[in-house]
Amino acid sequence: MVKKSTARGVAMITAFFVAAGAYVCTVSPSMAQIPKVKVGTLVAPSTSSWMVAIMEARKIDINNGVDIEWIEQPSTASLYNDFAAGAYQIATGGIMTYANQYARGVKAKLFATYQIFGTSVIVNTERAPNIHSLKDLNGKELAAPLASENYKAMTIYMVWSGVDLKSLKTRNFEHPGVAAELKSPAGTTPAGVVWAQLPTRLITENPKKFKDMVSADEIEKLWKQKTGTEHHWLLGWAVHDDFVRNNPGLLQRIQNAMKETVDWFDRNTDEAVKLVAEKTKDSVPILKETIKAGRVKFLQTTAESQEKAMMELLKISVQLGYVTKLPDANFFHRGLR
Repeated sequence: MVKKSTARGVAMITAFFVAAGAYVCTVSPSMAQIPKVKVGTLVAPSTSSWMVAIMEARKIDINNGVDIEWIEQPSTASLYNDFAAGAYQIATGGIMTYANQYARGVKAKLFATYQIFGTSVIVNTERAPNIHSLKDLNGKELAAPLASENYKAMTIYMVWSGVDLKSLKTRNFEHPGVAAELKSPAGTTPAGVVWAQLPTRLITENPKKFKDMVSADEIEKLWKQKTGTEHHWLLGWAVHDDFVRNNPGLLQRIQNAMKETVDWFDRNTDEAVKLVAEKTKDSVPILKETIKAGRVKFLQTTAESQEKAMMELLKISVQLGYVTKLPDANFFHRGLR
């Protein structure tokens, strides 16, 4: 009896581990089959990192059948140069820049958009109490990251508002350096171009000293009047042609994952900013006020559906010398939902 009982017990234990092993084998391959894709983007505090924080924390990419490996770059130069060189097949970034790469022969195209333009011109009222509108910038010094798309895009509104760009005495700073120049007791520049959290920080810390000359609502209204389109797009997604040909279904999964990320951010802002704060090291109140003021707006949609609006942007950019050549229709990937 002992031998039969022992044999029966061994058999049951063996069956258990076989079953457990079978279970592990069915799970592991399915996880291993989720394809990994490298995507270039900018490191925090760039607003591009906001969506990285959300997607990673909630595993939205995995739930959509793709494992996105974010390559977070420290500068726009490294982001764009590495994309053009093929270090990664997909990247987020400025629409003007990708149009320029396309004009230079980089075999890539836009497949989605995700951030609407939102940038501020902050005035140090102690240095320039007579600047009340963008037009008053004529002949003044202006601090800005001159190579950035945010600055270039803002000059569109300056021109529309009566600013002669040639009259400006521009001083080139990195983005945080603009804020430092405006705050410094030794600084002399009366106004600067900043975006995302920086204008919110300046105004929150010293509302009597700093004034934002730009209203997000006014910018949107002016864009619609001048172009007849709904949105001025700043950032989007670019993809190399080879990836599109070889992975059309995978590209749709990436689109689905980012759209779900942006939609979740918009529906759950209070919870979302906590995740963003952990990554960017900005305070929750600053992030909330930035969103409330309309300085950061995300909207994930296909590039194809926004072709008219983006072509309007690029036409203006060509006129101002920011884009070397207007792209043809092949610049936009088609067929995504």
